[in-house]
Amino acid sequence: MKILIPVDGSDQSNAALDFVASRSTLIGKAPEVHLLNVQPTLSVRVIRAVGREVAKAYQRAQADDVLRPAVARLKRAGIAAKASYVLGSRSDAIGAVALRGGTDLIVMGSRGRSGLKGLLFGSMTNAVLACCTKPLLILRSAKAPQRDSLSVGIAVDGSRYGQAAVRWAINHRDLFGAEPRIELIHVIDSEQSAPPRIDGLAHRSTPVYEKAADDHTLVPQFAKVMGSALKHFARAGMRAAPAPLVGAQASDAIAAYARKRQLDVLVMGSHGQGAFKSLVLGSVAMRVAARSDKPLLLIRDPRLAGRK
Repeated sequence: MKILIPVDGSDQSNAALDFVASRSTLIGKAPEVHLLNVQPTLSVRVIRAVGREVAKAYQRAQADDVLRPAVARLKRAGIAAKASYVLGSRSDAIGAVALRGGTDLIVMGSRGRSGLKGLLFGSMTNAVLACCTKPLLILRSAKAPQRDSLSVGIAVDGSRYGQAAVRWAINHRDLFGAEPRIELIHVIDSEQSAPPRIDGLAHRSTPVYEKAADDHTLVPQFAKVMGSALKHFARAGMRAAPAPLVGAQASDAIAAYARKRQLDVLVMGSHGQGAFKSLVLGSVAMRVAARSDKPLLLIRDPRLAGRK
């Protein structure tokens, strides 16, 4: 597995390093880890003032100050990482290096939610989302998992994007540990599934979500969506449990379920790459991000990018 970790010495990039360092099963498979630091391009005026060689030496020293401790941090966990730096726009450089190197996963820490102004993740993470279709793991907390085998929720909805998330999780199972607990989450709109309202009768208010396992009227709908995903996991020799939910908003239900079940990672497919119009993510992924601080793994299958 090829992993790209952009580093800048911040707490957020250290969180990305610590997450990868916590993956014992993955480390045992000798992943290719590439640490990348991006230095800003100096202006022509500055280069003329100090000289091209001095400018290059300064940028090289700045990058080394970031990369050296990052390499050492991973080395303590048994990971021999490659390190390099480039000049230019950070988001464009990260996307270009990921594409050129055949990266399977970009791991980035995020400063957290900052509302509409920051498109939820902070400017750098959003810029990478906007310019690159590589799978991206966004860490919302500095605390790395304490165990190797993770509790993983994968959102499925029957779409090509959900199927891409399932395929990626199976093909890169080592990221989640030797014996991960995988739950396939699907939400049926409670407004569509509820019986018609009758004036004059009291109606129970709908919670954020409710388990639908005992509602036999919904079984065919859940089976249609989850059947293919369950078969994929079974063929791969992996266990996956269905988590059928009924909720008024899929995003609210997914976020609440992840919180209640104490999931370590949420995996979602996203049609993404819609810039400001779609707030970079698809609407459900965006709302989940706004309501949850769980690590969010977004699968951006380049074959599906830009499709609706």
